[in-house]
Amino acid sequence: MQNLILALNKGGYPHTWLPWQDAVILKCKGLIAWEYGDKDFMFRGGISRITGLQSKIEISSIIALKTNFYYKGRTPTLSNRNLFRRDLYLCAYCGKKYSDNRLTKDHIVPVSRGGLNTWTNCVTACTRCNSYKDDMLLEECNMQLLYIPYTPDRAEGLILQNRSILHDQMKFLSDFLPDYSRSKQKST
Repeated sequence: MQNLILALNKGGYPHTWLPWQDAVILKCKGLIAWEYGDKDFMFRGGISRITGLQSKIEISSIIALKTNFYYKGRTPTLSNRNLFRRDLYLCAYCGKKYSDNRLTKDHIVPVSRGGLNTWTNCVTACTRCNSYKDDMLLEECNMQLLYIPYTPDRAEGLILQNRSILHDQMKFLSDFLPDYSRSKQKST
């Protein structure tokens, strides 16, 4: 099984992705508060020598744990993979879509000029545009951003992490996304 289980805190806020094995352990230990989602997974175990029946356990695609977790101020890791996904693989300067091997991370204010390696100072750029911009400011190279960079929140961070999100999981996470999120615009 490739799909991951979306784990929430008991208040319903997104927490993490779990492999099915961890979700089964949590269910067996009684640590799941409630389950939600369109998709249910059935897992089968061994045959009981007492009853002669095969053990099985069913888990939904979205589960809430019996504990609360709050992540105020915690942002996803700024990596090239997450950046390219946030920007939907679009170059911020020419607007063309590229595969990840033809994309680079560009610092709007170059590091050599005091720019920071932050979500709001980094955009996806094709190698051609990034080479042209080099270590210049936008005004110096007469380039403009086609979109504004932003810091993804916790829900969008979970979307950026997982390539095989089920429809019900994506719909659930989309409700937590701010309107400016490109992930929200893509999912609608």
